[in-house]
Amino acid sequence: MDDGRLGSVDGFEGIIGRHPSMLAIFEVIRRVARTDATVLISGESGTGKELVAAALHRLSRRASARFVPVHCGAIPEDLLESEMFGHERGAFTGAIASRLGRFKLADGGSIFLDEIGEMRPKLQVKLLRVLEDGRFEPVGSVTTQQVDVRIIAATNRSLDEAVAAREFREDLFYRLRVVPIEMPPLRRRREDIPLIVEGVLDQLTAKGLPRFTITPAAMELLERYPWPGNVRELRNVLEQMVVLGRPEAVIDARDLPPHLLATRLGGDAAAAMPWHFGAAGIDFYREMEAIEDRIIAQALRLSGGNKKEAARLLRVNRTTLLEKLKRKRAQGNALAALLAEAPSRRSTATLPSRDGPVSRLHAG
Repeated sequence: MDDGRLGSVDGFEGIIGRHPSMLAIFEVIRRVARTDATVLISGESGTGKELVAAALHRLSRRASARFVPVHCGAIPEDLLESEMFGHERGAFTGAIASRLGRFKLADGGSIFLDEIGEMRPKLQVKLLRVLEDGRFEPVGSVTTQQVDVRIIAATNRSLDEAVAAREFREDLFYRLRVVPIEMPPLRRRREDIPLIVEGVLDQLTAKGLPRFTITPAAMELLERYPWPGNVRELRNVLEQMVVLGRPEAVIDARDLPPHLLATRLGGDAAAAMPWHFGAAGIDFYREMEAIEDRIIAQALRLSGGNKKEAARLLRVNRTTLLEKLKRKRAQGNALAALLAEAPSRRSTATLPSRDGPVSRLHAG
């Protein structure tokens, strides 16, 4: 497979971004796609977890077979087992015929289990067996079926907390988390917003809608807004602007929804504090880790990848910096792994071009 076609300076396999956190994820996808390793993608809703899963499938040896998504949170709990593993006729009320499950449909390909954290414990046991040996029994059957499926899972919950609360099996968690990838929220990669805006406007034009342009004032507001719904929310806002937009096909600041216009009132404070405190609050330790990543990345960029010089800029011992990078690499922090392993010329190509938060990654 020719790697030259995998992406451009502004994106990779349909995923738009050139923030260091996204470049690190792209590199992990390249490394992992050709293996059968199980991948757990975490991140807030709307960050593009299914796009990553689809990219892993397209770049794998299984690309000619099916990519089958299962949205565990959208399927009623009492039907999810049947959806995943199939059922025999008469297995339950309404089962008037036998039906193949998603795992059987994905045989030879990949299955994407979205919102895996919503799966009930009884079903988690059955999934663990499939992960271990590829075997399962459809609902109401005593016949064991065998499949060869690559499993990719995703969650917007903290499965660490779910394990601690005994809501998610610890053995299943570690079996799924062979390669973890954490998608950064859009508010932590604001410099990607103009790229995403242009990409979405191009996609809407390809669907037959007018090609809109966006004024600098409107773009500034889009970059300031915290986007709790992430890329999905940005895409929906842009589609609304195009469908209901002015005949001159221009999106100006005054055309944006009122909640985006309100960001002007925050002034510099809104730009300086990119955190969005929703009803559930934020993960303090994760945010602090992200700030540390940004500072280390900036020091390594300025030093051209020289860790001794980076340690001097950070006013820490070189061994302290090396230990931090070693710890981050052991935790699956892809950005730290790339910084630690890459030669100087590569480090300068993948580090931030300006100050801005870098999301903590696990992997991707």
